[in-house]
Amino acid sequence: MEPKKGEQRIKRPVYQNGKIYFNRATERKFFFALTIIMLLAVVLTKAGLF
Repeated sequence: MEPKKGEQRIKRPVYQNGKIYFNRATERKFFFALTIIMLLAVVLTKAGLF
């Protein structure tokens, strides 16, 4: 089923030749989540809880 005009097809990560390929939006969400996790780890470390 082809997407209608104005709709976007959901693109999933693709695994080819030992590499994983993402679309730009997925990559940005992934690295944003990693950034937040690292920020929380620093805060917990400075507070002496981690």
